[in-house]
Amino acid sequence: MRAIALIAFSVLMQAAAEAFLSGRISSGDSLRFSLLAFLGCTLLFLAVNRVSRSRNRPSKYPSAGVGQWRQFAALNAASAVTFLGLYVALVWVPAAFAASLMAGVGPVAASILARLSGQARPVADWLRSVGLFVASLVTAAAVQPDLLDTSSWQSGPAASAAGAALALLAGIGATVLARLSRQLGERGVAPSVVMAHRFHLTYVSAAAALVNGQLVERPHLGWGVTALVAFAGVVIPLYALQVGAQRTAATVTMALLAAQPGLAYLVQGALGYPLTVQGTVAVVLLLLAASAVAHAEHRRPQEHGVTQADRTPAAQETDAPASTGVA
Repeated sequence: MRAIALIAFSVLMQAAAEAFLSGRISSGDSLRFSLLAFLGCTLLFLAVNRVSRSRNRPSKYPSAGVGQWRQFAALNAASAVTFLGLYVALVWVPAAFAASLMAGVGPVAASILARLSGQARPVADWLRSVGLFVASLVTAAAVQPDLLDTSSWQSGPAASAAGAALALLAGIGATVLARLSRQLGERGVAPSVVMAHRFHLTYVSAAAALVNGQLVERPHLGWGVTALVAFAGVVIPLYALQVGAQRTAATVTMALLAAQPGLAYLVQGALGYPLTVQGTVAVVLLLLAASAVAHAEHRRPQEHGVTQADRTPAAQETDAPASTGVA
């Protein structure tokens, strides 16, 4: 249950950051935000790992093999697709639509990947995943009634289609991240090590796009505000999510992440955004649906029945630092 609590905390923090950024950012802000968040995350956890080694603490983790480094390469690619895809999509399509597409497709993608890996998926599981995707889209339409009126969107048809495609791709990338994180956790890789090496491609890509100023719009937010939101909305929650994802099944992680758009809507309300009755009811139903699917997936022993005796060193490491802290 501790892993689920960490994921839930991460979802809430990321939803708060998403709510704050919605309607305030340009493509330049998206890339600057990505650069600060993921370069900062990398530097922070590289420092954490170096301090740990400098104190001559004995290593509890296996040395990296070829297969593990391949997983890290895949993790870098999936991280870049997920986060850059989402933040750029927020520029071209409404936040409610982008977040709902990304979060909603996650449980479906997780079910597909689980089936491709040989895990049995009963019809009820498929229905829950598809139902959660539909619930995400219905919630998006409820919280933003003019969502389907694309003529009201700031971007044109081509950019809107590209934004929707990026949001879907980001959801698939997040699912791959959850599965890779679980595999690395089973191999005994510490979450702090994963966090130090999973974002290299993300911040390099963001920096390259920023250097070519013709590709981006002028940023609206200052460096200080961007850095603060990046730390509170990415670095801290992503570590909590990393810890949780390495200790539970991808299907559970993605079901919980499906609640993020609804939480973002409620956070927007706390920030002064007007809430509607139908939107609030839809969000509550989405949160209940996501919780139910996560609970059902958590009960699947063949996917994540890890006992105390079977826990990896990476899982054991997180008992202390996880409370201070992450696809």
